[in-house]
Amino acid sequence: DLTHNPEFTACEFYWAYADYNDLLKVTEEIVSGIVYKVHGTYDVPFKVEKKDGTKEEVVINFKPPFRKLRMIPELEKSCGEKFPADLESAEANAFLKRMLKKFDLTDNLAPP
Repeated sequence: DLTHNPEFTACEFYWAYADYNDLLKVTEEIVSGIVYKVHGTYDVPFKVEKKDGTKEEVVINFKPPFRKLRMIPELEKSCGEKFPADLESAEANAFLKRMLKKFDLTDNLAPP
């Protein structure tokens, strides 16, 4: 269907009577299983490029269960700012634009 973005629907399925907890569990099993099959371990090294151009290696552990985070509270912790309650408001739009500038994330952004 034309309302789906293909990179997000490469593995789409439906499961009667399942809730998001069931889907989280099966996703953990799929992802961790693939990682283990490919790498022989749940620990995968990953190089992260910093703003100064240097690279740092971090190890990502894919062993389930994955840590579950609530998105807005975690973003508030990381940003050090409280998000507007109504994320569809003009206030939220201005806030998010300010956060993009604050964290220097404005390069190559096109308006929606």
